[in-house]
Amino acid sequence: MVGTAASVAFGVQEAADIGVVQTPYGSVTVTALLQLVFVATVCLVGAGGLFSYVAAARTLCRRERRRVAAEIEAFTAFRSALDANTPTDAQKLSMTPATRPTVLRESDGTLATVRAAFTETVMAVDHYEEDYGETLAEHARAKLGPAAGSALAEGDVFTPGLRSVLVDRTDAAIRRREQFLDQMDGEAVSLRESERRLVEPVAESATLVTPLDDGYPALEARWRRFDVVERRIEQVVTDRASHATDERGSVLAYLYESFPIPDPVVADASAALGVIRERRARVTDALTRAN
Repeated sequence: MVGTAASVAFGVQEAADIGVVQTPYGSVTVTALLQLVFVATVCLVGAGGLFSYVAAARTLCRRERRRVAAEIEAFTAFRSALDANTPTDAQKLSMTPATRPTVLRESDGTLATVRAAFTETVMAVDHYEEDYGETLAEHARAKLGPAAGSALAEGDVFTPGLRSVLVDRTDAAIRRREQFLDQMDGEAVSLRESERRLVEPVAESATLVTPLDDGYPALEARWRRFDVVERRIEQVVTDRASHATDERGSVLAYLYESFPIPDPVVADASAALGVIRERRARVTDALTRAN
């Protein structure tokens, strides 16, 4: 489904300082942002929800990609129907006894055929009722523009001018969806890479916890290693900020409109950071006892 792009981009955008990101609420440091989102994430999904948002987002991207691809195929089929139907070249006039001109349609039913093609292609995608559920007139106006949509749904004659407009609007609809598809593919790559980059430091942090009965130097070395592990998580958030550019922002806002948290990567990064810091606290306690 492709609707009107959201006007406000969600998420984070990179600022001049690599440690600061721009949010809808102003500039905050990466660390502060992660702390704030961690509280919300734990409240919403609990400790068992680690990486649950990225996984859900990847599933959503796959579903939306299938739907957009289906719409591209549907509009392409409608475009072929426009090419296959010959419009009325000219109005034939006959004179009534009162010598008043009367329009004679060259091929009654041609516009009806085009309407049927729109119904059987653009309005026949599997997700139509779930995502749209509109009448022919409503959907034609929404996808082809008010004037062209009204002419298609309610007009009498399939003129060359109308076909030209419908071809232009249909081509534009295909291009928008192709661009949207490219942006969703970019988001899918970002999600996959972000998930991998979150899993690795969490896995490393598990190796730093044991054994807790080591001597002070070994425990201190592991405790300091947690700095590097945490920075890797924070770097994921910073890189995510550069991904959420103005061009992608409206697409991301559309994709995650129903999500309880605006950015799945930031949410899962905060949960990962919480796990890592809990493990570091255990090493800190062991250091205190070993000192």
